[in-house]
Amino acid sequence: MPQFNNAPEPGDRQWFRVQAKKGEAAEVFIYDEIGAGFFGGGVAAETFIKEIKALNLGRDDDLKIRINSPGGNFFEGITIHNYLRTLKAKTTVIVDGVAASAASIVAMAGDRVLMPENAMMFIHNPWMFVAGDAKVMRKAADDLDQMRDSSVATYLRKTGDKMDRTKLVDMLNAETWLNAEDSVKFGLADEMSDPVKASAMFDFKKYGLKVPSALGNDEMRQRRERLKLLKT
Repeated sequence: MPQFNNAPEPGDRQWFRVQAKKGEAAEVFIYDEIGAGFFGGGVAAETFIKEIKALNLGRDDDLKIRINSPGGNFFEGITIHNYLRTLKAKTTVIVDGVAASAASIVAMAGDRVLMPENAMMFIHNPWMFVAGDAKVMRKAADDLDQMRDSSVATYLRKTGDKMDRTKLVDMLNAETWLNAEDSVKFGLADEMSDPVKASAMFDFKKYGLKVPSALGNDEMRQRRERLKLLKT
């Protein structure tokens, strides 16, 4: 029975950057699609983990993880999250623009998660491409439920008693956008900070995801123009 639920072969486009300066906290910038995504390209989580390991971080070290990402491969996100949770160093996640989909899973690895007032988080159920008969489709639906339960466990570990499973599952089903205030309210973030001037935006319609009016194409074009002005 044909199934097409595997990601394409990875490419060499690196979606993250690791920066380490003597005497300062190491920083990781995740500013693109995560992993070898559904749409091809991108390096695997294995490469990300190797570069973090090379930092040789200990209990007295700090690691900042800065995120502005539309998400990507679900299992790559889970792998990165689980690895970051094993680090002895103190990890601080800063959502510079948006932590969407698999990027929100990565964000949950932070000992502290900070969001500027105008940053956003997007959570939804995992999905995949499948082709086949009814039996294949039913199996795929069961697999997706298992994947959803994995992401639910990841979010709830972070939120603690600020959110129960029923509420979270409802939010995943609804494909929910959260601003910084709501993210803190539900325990997905720990602190709201001052807004940033501008951040790179992504065309979320490319991924078949619903986008709030505040992130519509007109607004995206305006933000890109403002970003260009800030860089000149």
